[in-house]
Amino acid sequence: MTQSVFSVVADVGPGRAAELAATLATIGAAPTSNTVLPFGRLGGLHFASLVLADGLERPKLIFESNVDGTVAGWLATLAADAGGGLDALFRGSPGYPGSGDPDRVQAWLAGRVVQPGAFHIGATGRTVGRIRQEQRLHDQIAGFLGAEDEAGRLQGLGQAEVRAQVQTFVRSEPSLAWAGAKPPPRESLRDKVGHRLRAAAVVATALVLAPVLVPVVAVGYVVLRAKERTDPVRQHPPEPAHIRRLEETEDLGVFEGVDGPRLLAQNHLSSVIPLKPGMFRAALLPLVLFVLNLLARIVFTKGKLGNIPSIHFAHWSLIDEGRHLVFLSNFDGSWESYLGDFIDKAAVGLTAVWSNTKDFPRTRQLVRQGAADGPRFRQWARGSQCSTQAWYSAYPELTMTAIDNNSAIREGLFTRLDDDGTETWLRRL
Repeated sequence: MTQSVFSVVADVGPGRAAELAATLATIGAAPTSNTVLPFGRLGGLHFASLVLADGLERPKLIFESNVDGTVAGWLATLAADAGGGLDALFRGSPGYPGSGDPDRVQAWLAGRVVQPGAFHIGATGRTVGRIRQEQRLHDQIAGFLGAEDEAGRLQGLGQAEVRAQVQTFVRSEPSLAWAGAKPPPRESLRDKVGHRLRAAAVVATALVLAPVLVPVVAVGYVVLRAKERTDPVRQHPPEPAHIRRLEETEDLGVFEGVDGPRLLAQNHLSSVIPLKPGMFRAALLPLVLFVLNLLARIVFTKGKLGNIPSIHFAHWSLIDEGRHLVFLSNFDGSWESYLGDFIDKAAVGLTAVWSNTKDFPRTRQLVRQGAADGPRFRQWARGSQCSTQAWYSAYPELTMTAIDNNSAIREGLFTRLDDDGTETWLRRL
């Protein structure tokens, strides 16, 4: 199953920033059911966000989308089903045609798509529908076992017998008929082979070009070290008013589910950061993102980015003719815990990326220090973060760990397991 991670980035029409901010506030107050752009009615959408970046030369609206299917397919859905909402967002933006002609709207959106330089998908290969189905499977099995245990019918049964009871229940439950079919793999063989062939081609090309690349890398290293010694770094904490604006849209605690208030497990982070000046950083950063993206496609396909298990979708993109780096992330837990994971589990990769942006903590050899300098990194990260005016999650109560756990329950439901495998499977329930 194709999954797409991208943003539509458009200039805000002259004099429209205040009106647009009010529109975004309306969407953000009820992202699933608002009357402007009700994300909950758009199938195949995992996460979306709307960020008004007004610290640039020209204010821009960044519309993040993490979807099942292709970019073209999603834009066609937006143009056909959300024309009025798109009008409210992009009215006055240069060249926007209006919703009267969906084909022209789709073409206009396509012309403003920004593909990420690097991205991560936690629930690789699992659609919104599958994630929701597998949560229902977990809930129904847990309910069945709870009722059986309360009635005393599980007493004296071994692990294999309990699992057999679960299998019988699932087979007899019409609403779970889909669970009897073998689930599709999380990553297709075509994708696995394709990504590895691409990596092999990169390595082979580097070896062939080694006589040229070695002196270039040597010179680049000298330039890098000189810049690392002299680049300015952030010396002051962010303004309290900036912190308050960010906290207004973080750690909200609950969301309005169909059956009443539910616990919100997730958060969103957005930042738009200027690159350090000069051609050196402008050339180095895309290379770093390319390598990181290659690793994400080959190594980080099991629900973790580095050793961070809490990221659903995240991506880095260059906008504004390469002058600014956008980072958008949908993650579990609080901002503090997320930044702690960055520092403890992924400092090397994050330093390689963000060391190319202004005021980042002092680094060495591209990947050392930087994000590992906890206090300064937290201060820099908070100062460079911007407010997310509207954010949508298709399954806001689910952590990445829960999604993976639910998939493992389904994948092991009718698979032949030994005693240890059966014990592990039952513990997931």
